[in-house]
Parts: sequence; structure tokens; C-alpha cells
Amino acid sequence: MPQATHQGALRFGDFEIEVAVLDNGQRVITQGGLMAGLGRIRPVKGKCRQYYRNSANLPAFLTAQNLKPFVNEDLSIIANQIEFRTKQGAKIFGYAPNFLKKICDVFARAQHAEVLKATQHNIANRAQIIAEQLERSCTMRLIDEATSYREIRETQALQNSYRREE
Repeated sequence: MPQATHQGALRFGDFEIEVAVLDNGQRVITQGGLMAGLGRIRPVKGKCRQYYRNSANLPAFLTAQNLKPFVNEDLSIIANQIEFRTKQGAKIFGYAPNFLKKICDVFARAQHAEVLKATQHNIANRAQIIAEQLERSCTMRLIDEATSYREIRETQALQNSYRREE
């Protein structure tokens, strides 16, 4: 099972989303961080199957009837949970970085179509804030900066270039 080597949080105004870089180089957005960042604060326990419906691994808030027209197969595919261990050894779940951008897109299109329920407006507002920041920088770069992994990656690249020159 992969383990986090670097952990941090993406800041979006007055809220944040926890992220990590795993020992296999994969970047992840933690499940708890995603839920809290979107204003869907629930205790994360075990495999969290109670938050998912049907065969797709979509979080329950994305399975609402009014959102179905905006949730495509691509989103369902990248919604697969990534199980990993934190630096402290706790077993948790996360998502691929591009899952966050896709969620923002779902809520933007639903808001534009004026089909959001009153309880979904807070998620849509947060998704808009996140989407605006993601337009300025890619999610992986933001994760690298939030976890201080960028400095490690740059140092490794520099060391590799020195080795090639020798």
C-alpha cells in the first residue's frame, strides 16, 4: 500500500483541502480534505461505503438526481478511491488530482442550468472559488507546492543532471 511522503493543504480563501504525495510519486487529494473543502463535513470512517451509491465510486453528493445530467462516465472513472497510509501510518483514502477539477465543472454547469437545490449552493460557491484558482495553476503543481514536494523534486532533478554530466 502506498504511503504519503509529503502532506499539506491547498488553501482556497478561508478553507483548505488536504493533499499528499505518495512514495510512488502519485499526488492525491484526501477524501476527508475533499469533503471538508467542499463544505460536506462528515466523519470519515473506514472505507466510507455509506457515502457512495450504485457501482460507481462517486461521493453521495454527486449522485443527486438533479446532477445526473452533468456527471459523465469520465468522472465516474476517475472517482476511484486511492487507498494509502499517511505519514503517521493511518489508512485513508484519496482521489486523483483531476477529480477536483471535474467536480467543480459539474457544479458550474448545474449552476448555469439553474438546477441546483438550496443545499447545493454552498458546494457550488466553494467549487467556483476552487475552479478559479485551478485555472491559474494545475492541481499537481499546487499539491507539490502545498506539500513542499516541489523543492524535493527540483533537487532530485538537479542531482540527476549532475550525474549525467559526470
